Parts: sequence; C-alpha cells; structure tokens
Amino acid sequence: MMKKLALPIVLFTLAGCSSIDQSPQGGHDVSWYLHHQKKMTQEVTWCKNSADRSGLDSCQNANKAQDKALAYNANKTLHSLGKELS
Repeated sequence: MMKKLALPIVLFTLAGCSSIDQSPQGGHDVSWYLHHQKKMTQEVTWCKNSADRSGLDSCQNANKAQDKALAYNANKTLHSLGKELS
C-alpha cells in the first residue's frame, strides 16, 4: 500500500516546486526584484537569452524593476552632480 502511494506523493510534491512558464527566479513582483538586485540581473539575463521568454510575468517584472533601478540611480547621479556644480 505504501509503495503505491509513494510515487503519486512524490510527483505531486515536485509539481509544486516549479512552474514551466516561469524562470529560475520567477513568481516575484517588481518590489522583490528591486530588493534582490543580483537576482534581478540574473533574471533579466535569462530573459534576454530567448525572445520567447519576454512575455513571462517574471521577465516583465524583472525588466520593470531594472528600469526603475536605473532611473533611480540616474536621478541620484544628476542630483549629486547638481550639488557639485553649484
């Protein structure tokens, strides 16, 4: 009886571990990627390796987070330069 239940239990457990339509870092929102920038960079790189991946939610969220991080850093740099030029 136990052997008959073991395989379905293992398969059911493994099925919940990953999603075939998401990436290695998938399932996270923009905020998570902003707080985990190394993972964000890995995700963006993974997404760029295949045009088919650009439609995945995780790729879109990682790209949005990267855009926000770049905009924040650019704004911070401009603000810093403005102080130096004054």
